[in-house]
Amino acid sequence: MHHVTQTSGYSGATAGPAADAFYLPADASRQARLWMPWPTDNAILQIAMTAVVRAAAAFEPISILSAPGHDVAIRAALGADVADILHIPAGSLRLRDTGPTFLIDGKGGSAAVDWRFNGWGNRGDESDAQLAHTLLGAAEVRRFRAPLTLEGSSFVSDGRGTLLALSSAVFDNARNPGLTPLEAFGIFQSWLGAARVIWVPTQHPGDRFNADVRLLATFVAPGLVAINEPKDGTDDVFAKTAAHLASTRDGAGATLDFIHLPAPPQGARALAYPMSYTSFVPVNGGLLVPAFDAPSDTRAADILAEVFPDRVVRLVPAGVLAESDIPLTSLVLPHPARLLERDRATLLPRSAWSQSVGIDAVEHYSDMIDGKI
Repeated sequence: MHHVTQTSGYSGATAGPAADAFYLPADASRQARLWMPWPTDNAILQIAMTAVVRAAAAFEPISILSAPGHDVAIRAALGADVADILHIPAGSLRLRDTGPTFLIDGKGGSAAVDWRFNGWGNRGDESDAQLAHTLLGAAEVRRFRAPLTLEGSSFVSDGRGTLLALSSAVFDNARNPGLTPLEAFGIFQSWLGAARVIWVPTQHPGDRFNADVRLLATFVAPGLVAINEPKDGTDDVFAKTAAHLASTRDGAGATLDFIHLPAPPQGARALAYPMSYTSFVPVNGGLLVPAFDAPSDTRAADILAEVFPDRVVRLVPAGVLAESDIPLTSLVLPHPARLLERDRATLLPRSAWSQSVGIDAVEHYSDMIDGKI
């Protein structure tokens, strides 16, 4: 007999956007645009940003956030590659961390989650605490204020109800003190439409903000996950992540298959910064792959070209960004298109509960209630 433990007081899990059928689509879902910030006072980062914008603009519209007074310089650098400029200052270039998480309902509707932000659990500046709210007002997208302090980079969806989530961020006492796994699952279920959350236990060693799960693993498709090859033997964080994910099941009750990408480039700096080929960014008809000026860049691009045969793969210089603690996936904020979908499943099928996979799922959530995971 399982007994429910005392919860820590996180509330509002029944009032989220999933009640109106909104859910988090997969990264590879069609996008309306990409939002990006502009580094107004850093010429080196402006050069790096220009390369990203130009690569992405070949596939979809780009909207830039910037403080007022920089439009002429931005247009001079980006020209026609930028669709529009919004006068919203961004203190950090990690816009997916500080901005909202956009949702769709598969019926042509759109909404967004506004997470609480406290400077990555007091690891950085809190000046962007209102950025998501301001952006959603300018974009005129329906806003849902979430009860968790979290960054949008800390989870990724397969688009069918399964999330990979960075547990070291979600259960960080500097972000969400006393949060239980059951409470966290309830919020992800009600705010992102999750039926299953697979917890990735620890962050990339170079992610000093403890915020980006895609540095370790990301969905390529439902049931298919891209991971990094081990770098330093079986005690390596990439090996531990792979072993953990191999022991889990997705929301449909299936075990995961894997695409193995090269470990970050060799050298003393490789694990000191957020470098990872799993931090690729799908865009409409394309795939932006971070490049670190290493031989492994081409190998990573070739593997992903085989995985995404219908997309144009482009390597994007990302070493300067990583050395400024900015993974490519944290830099860009995708705004999914308002899609019409008829085959989405956000819950385990009823038939699964009479099968062994259903029993595994029941045991999984029973373990959460008992605090075992």
